[in-house]
Amino acid sequence: MNDAALARSRPFVLRYYEQRREVLASTPRDADPLSLFVQLARAALPDFAQWICVVTSDSIDGAYSICVAQHDHSLRACRPAYDDGLNLKEALTDVVTSGESFAWNDDGGGPRGVITPLVVEDVASGAVVIARDPHTRPWSDDDLGAIHDVVTALGVDLERLRLRSASRRSLRASQRVASRLHQLISASLVLGALNDESAIAHHLSRSARSVFDADRAMVALGEGHSRVVVESTRGRAPGVLDPTTAIDLPIARANAREPWDDNGWLCAPVLDVRRRPRGLVAVHRPTPATFNEEDRELTMLLGQLATTALEALDLNRTIIESEKRLRILVDAAPVGIVESDGEGRVRWWNQSASRLLRWPDAATDPRESVRWPLSVEPLLRDFWRDLFDGAPRDTLEVATTLGGRDRILTVSAAVVPSGDGRPHILTLIDDVSDQRELREEVRHAHRMELRGQVASSVAHDFNNLMTLILGYSELLSRTVAGDPKAEELVRDIQATSSRAATLTAQLQSLGRTSVPTPVRLDLGAALGANAEVLERIMGPRTTIEWELAETTPLVTIDADLFEQMILNLSINARDAMPDGGTLRVTSAVEEVDVGERVDLLARGTYVTVSIADTGVGMDEATRARCFEPLFTTKNPLKGTGLGLASARRLVQESGGIITCTSRLGSGTTFKIWLPAFVASDDPTTQRVDDQVSSFGLASLVSPTARTPMSGTILLCEDDAGLRRLALQVLRRNGFEVIETATAEEALEQRAAHEATIDLLVSDVILPLMAGSELAARWQSEQPDFPVLLMSGTASLDVISHLTPGSASFLAKPFRPSELVDAVVSLLSRRAVSRD
Repeated sequence: MNDAALARSRPFVLRYYEQRREVLASTPRDADPLSLFVQLARAALPDFAQWICVVTSDSIDGAYSICVAQHDHSLRACRPAYDDGLNLKEALTDVVTSGESFAWNDDGGGPRGVITPLVVEDVASGAVVIARDPHTRPWSDDDLGAIHDVVTALGVDLERLRLRSASRRSLRASQRVASRLHQLISASLVLGALNDESAIAHHLSRSARSVFDADRAMVALGEGHSRVVVESTRGRAPGVLDPTTAIDLPIARANAREPWDDNGWLCAPVLDVRRRPRGLVAVHRPTPATFNEEDRELTMLLGQLATTALEALDLNRTIIESEKRLRILVDAAPVGIVESDGEGRVRWWNQSASRLLRWPDAATDPRESVRWPLSVEPLLRDFWRDLFDGAPRDTLEVATTLGGRDRILTVSAAVVPSGDGRPHILTLIDDVSDQRELREEVRHAHRMELRGQVASSVAHDFNNLMTLILGYSELLSRTVAGDPKAEELVRDIQATSSRAATLTAQLQSLGRTSVPTPVRLDLGAALGANAEVLERIMGPRTTIEWELAETTPLVTIDADLFEQMILNLSINARDAMPDGGTLRVTSAVEEVDVGERVDLLARGTYVTVSIADTGVGMDEATRARCFEPLFTTKNPLKGTGLGLASARRLVQESGGIITCTSRLGSGTTFKIWLPAFVASDDPTTQRVDDQVSSFGLASLVSPTARTPMSGTILLCEDDAGLRRLALQVLRRNGFEVIETATAEEALEQRAAHEATIDLLVSDVILPLMAGSELAARWQSEQPDFPVLLMSGTASLDVISHLTPGSASFLAKPFRPSELVDAVVSLLSRRAVSRD
């Protein structure tokens, strides 16, 4: 272009730029890009062109275009066509494809229409069609150059507008994403604080509908009966649905791991930590659904939010359940557990601590009202200080007073972290007072057991000696018959021996552990027989007053245990009268028909025995517990707390009751009620006739008439003196006797003896094999074979495993006549059974 042409075209180009600046300055930044581009195209309309048409590459097929008419400056969309002989569509396509301009209506002087490519980002993305009225002059080359410059500037503006439009779209998309993320974050914060599946489903459905601006949103969580389905609809609050009746809702897919479409719903699975389905989240838009990849990612985020919320809910429930179990476990712990801060202020404690330290329930009482006992806290502070200083954990023993009683506490502690950032002390407290007392009582019981074992061993040998003394004195009495002085001396020997036997029996009762063996007993006679023993035990400062009924019915009770019970009650009375006093022993017969005892005893006749003292007495609390096992107010070395419990057990097993009345300073009375004996055919009652009491009570049992008999007896006794005495007594009464010292010898004699052996008389305690085992082996071959077992330590129980009616028991010491009576009774019983 020459200078003249450039000078002519420059005003044209400058005019476009001036109008372009005016358009851009007067147009808001948020104006529609298409409208702004139309105004720019209008500014490009030169004075020498009647219309300009801007066609983008995607509208070449006639879909749309921009046309600016000069004469009225109106804007209209049109299909660019000016010359009927021109195929404008083909021309536009060629220009856009080739990037070269095209002119037409050139009559030699220059064209009146031109199509110039619209270059955007170095690519022809459209074209600009400029045309003049056919009646005007054609364009010169200078005009075409100016047109090219203007179209180039217009392409630059189009590029800028497209960049602005893309920037605005990106900004809107970013704002939309930010808004959605903000909603998701808000939803996640709320979901983390919810405490059940229904609340999670409600909030999540509302958030999903808001995030997607959907008309409906649905959340389904869980399976089976615990499944929760909540739908949120535009304009209505979320509501729970019945999944069995909602037919248009999407259904969860078992193996789904990615979002899916379901009849207008965009669904995403809710998975657990193991990628197993736990529900689904779904949003709905009217048909046709318009969900993009961003929407799919958001639905997956909603599903992950649901997963996180459910996991937090499960974890919270697990923590709550663990805390409940831990609290139950701690409260059930037998030791007190207390948490304190560094200053010793109590923060928490369990039920055992409440009971031990007399504190209220930790769940209901404010912490400020609880304080450590003053007698304990100073020692605990030193203990805690050592722990804070890093001393090794140890156990502290504290003696204090709790609930009015002296107690011994063992304390152990540990430093534990706390929520306030400062270490706390966890203190474990155990009351070992009862354990120490019980341990001492057990030791005392062991000592008593040892004494009893020694006493039983001594009594065994002593009973053998007393049996010899009583036996030979009875034999001697027959020899000196007719000599009054000699007879008197023999009676003195027998009386002294009886007293010695009674003392031996009392000594032996220390170690007695056998089950009760009831006999028919005259209580008045039993008490009278033990009068000398009681007076000796009570001592000179105690006066015993006897008020015994002249006659009382027999009662059924273990004679040994009854006398031991009377002995224990008397010793308790003596201990309650340290300065002396009066012990009153009474017996009587009473009828129970109506009155205060009818609720405890059946109607009938009872024999009562009362032991009353004038001692210090008991308060009501002590009296109420006096029959409890191991309860005692004595020093552990003086009492075990078993005597009264054993007395009540014996009386109850005998069908009666024992009562206690007492007042402080006024003494104590124990009263025993035992039912009077009624004749019965019970075989257990018949068996008691075979027992001879070791307490010298043989006269209290009905004697058996002796019938002269003969037979062969195998005698087994390891004590040579006693064996010799029994041999003499039995042979003098007409029996043939085979003597042996051991059970093994007895079995050998039995096998070697050709004649019939009619009776086995054996001591219970023998070397190697016991006499009871010897009898059992004999009866295993001859079930009805008669056996008489003798012992100074055993009881009637030793014959319990033998054939009923074929065995008897004879307690040492015994008189020769008692031995003969027992032998005759057994042989007579066998003779009757044979007949």
